[in-house]
Amino acid sequence: MESTGIRKRSLGLPVDIAFNDAELARVCNSDTTRRALYGPEAAATLHRRLGQMAAADHLADLHHLAAARLRPDPSDSGVSRIVSLGNHGYLVVRPRDDPPATHHDGTLDEHSVRALIVTAITITR
Repeated sequence: MESTGIRKRSLGLPVDIAFNDAELARVCNSDTTRRALYGPEAAATLHRRLGQMAAADHLADLHHLAAARLRPDPSDSGVSRIVSLGNHGYLVVRPRDDPPATHHDGTLDEHSVRALIVTAITITR
């Protein structure tokens, strides 16, 4: 049976999210710890953004989420990406595959990235 509706969508697996270290995983996976470290608003935004990332089919889907403001990390060689947390700060993520899939020009193929590692959280307020 063919899919119908506004948009046909293949049923792919969601993006798999891992963390650079156990402490980062503990902070991101505990509501109490997130609120204690970052405050209720930033903690809620972080939780929401991680959920949105996990629900995406691939990294490139985050470009359709205006609030994420997905962009290359200027302090990296072009593989890491910055995901906005709005006024609260940002996440730094990189593909789990090593080496990651790239285009012919050497840029990251964001459509091929289906597993991410959160390497840092920066809260600015």
